[in-house]
Amino acid sequence: MTVKPALPFCTLSHLVKGFILWLLLCLTPGIFAGAAAAGPKSDPLRLCNSTEFWPPYSVLMNGQLVGEHTAILDAALGDLGLAYEQVLLPWKRCQDRVAAGELAGIIGISYTEDRNGLFHFPADATDDKPAEAISQVEFVIVTRADTAPPATISIEALPEPVGVLLGYRSADTVREAGKHAQIVAQQSSLFQMLERGRIASAVVLRGTAIQYVENSHEALVIHEPALWSTPHFLAFSRRAGMSEQQMAQIWTAIKAVRADKARMAAIRQRVNETLAPCFTAGAPCQQ
Repeated sequence: MTVKPALPFCTLSHLVKGFILWLLLCLTPGIFAGAAAAGPKSDPLRLCNSTEFWPPYSVLMNGQLVGEHTAILDAALGDLGLAYEQVLLPWKRCQDRVAAGELAGIIGISYTEDRNGLFHFPADATDDKPAEAISQVEFVIVTRADTAPPATISIEALPEPVGVLLGYRSADTVREAGKHAQIVAQQSSLFQMLERGRIASAVVLRGTAIQYVENSHEALVIHEPALWSTPHFLAFSRRAGMSEQQMAQIWTAIKAVRADKARMAAIRQRVNETLAPCFTAGAPCQQ
């Protein structure tokens, strides 16, 4: 009788490993098929945001952009499982690069007919308070407590000279109304001028006004109601090639976050706590 030599240990080991691999392939094909179907991850959505000081919506703090717009996008795009990155540029360059299709979208832009030719806005963009806006921005009148209050909440009744910020549409609106406008580049300078009596009133964002009034060494007053309210959006480039379905999904996700009162309350509390140091001496925020 011929006796066959025993298989070497290494050969047995290979056979066992091969059998186990075959068994896995037979019993769990869905695991491997799913991994193959997933394919490579898509590139993050590249959105432009301004480096200008625009609290509570957007503030460059210690080299990072923080604020309500960023928090809402983190939540909305996180719900969709979409990765994104913010490209930080001065506002005019933001608009130019998105209009050219170099970046997919722009964060915190208001609707105009001219802009509608360059960017995709939600269908409700022309409504007074559109649900798919990323924010509803209110501008208020602020004066010193010892200044006579405006007779009405209107541009015509603004005490002069009026302080407004460079680059904001409010500056053009005040000048077009024939008011004596003092245009400055920084929020902090605007409130210093108001405290020192160099301007009689200022037209500013409500969130900014609340923070400065609370921290001012002079008695300042916010006059209600808001002078005007303007919706701002995440708008997409008409040259970036995004589908209507993609854009609609993102706008719907933003709408859902803003409609969730508990979620927005938590976002605003967190943002206010983060931005509080911006309104103190030696603030770590770019203004």
